[in-house]
Amino acid sequence: MSKKSCLSNKKGIVSEYLPWILISLAILVVLMISIFLLKEKGVSLLDGLKGLFRGN
Repeated sequence: MSKKSCLSNKKGIVSEYLPWILISLAILVVLMISIFLLKEKGVSLLDGLKGLFRGN
């Protein structure tokens, strides 16, 4: 295997996983912002989940 084909193979791997990495980072940012906003309102995330499962 030549060095050039090995390098192009690595570029293919990076371009294959890049959209998934970007999607996961976007989801992480949305989760962090929502947790921050819930804490600003005085409702913790655990209390919100408890209320959700209780049906209140």
